[in-house]
Amino acid sequence: MTTTVIVPESKPMVTFIEAVKGAFRKYADFTGRATRAEYWWWVLFSFLASIGFSTIDGFIASLIGWQGSGPFQALFGLATLLPGLAVTSRRLHDIGKSGWWQLAWWSPLLAWITTAVLWAIAVALFLANEGELTWEALVFLPAIIATIAALLVTLAVIIWLIVWMVRQGETGPNRFGPDPRAVEEPETPEYPEIPGTA
Repeated sequence: MTTTVIVPESKPMVTFIEAVKGAFRKYADFTGRATRAEYWWWVLFSFLASIGFSTIDGFIASLIGWQGSGPFQALFGLATLLPGLAVTSRRLHDIGKSGWWQLAWWSPLLAWITTAVLWAIAVALFLANEGELTWEALVFLPAIIATIAALLVTLAVIIWLIVWMVRQGETGPNRFGPDPRAVEEPETPEYPEIPGTA
């Protein structure tokens, strides 16, 4: 006895150029869904373009001798901020999650701010005691624990979000829209019934 599995048809994977064009075409569109390919092609584009603009900025800076970051990288970052947030939001929609989950990337910031404050207090107390380790220097212990905790939180959030981003999207429509991989079936025209031909 054989079992027949029916696999729904799906569109071919988007190309690099299609994904980048699509992200710019939907510049600030936070609705709908985006496939894994759309998202990861955008990430690759952003990474490669950032390297390119950083190189250009560095080259120009060496020619004219300015200090600090260059304008091309900053302008590229501003130009791609909204489409990057939008494609990430649509990618999260594809797996059935709210686009607001991308704010999780910022959650380790609180841990790092706490760590920085604890280290500042510890160093200030250490310097106030002219470098002598006294009982007040025990404030280094919470700073060290906070640093380890911040590293673990950061690592956990990064792994968690990457796992979500590589996950296959939900098959079929979900609350955020139709499946972007599904092939649209052509509508069958409805013909009027002719009396006496049934």
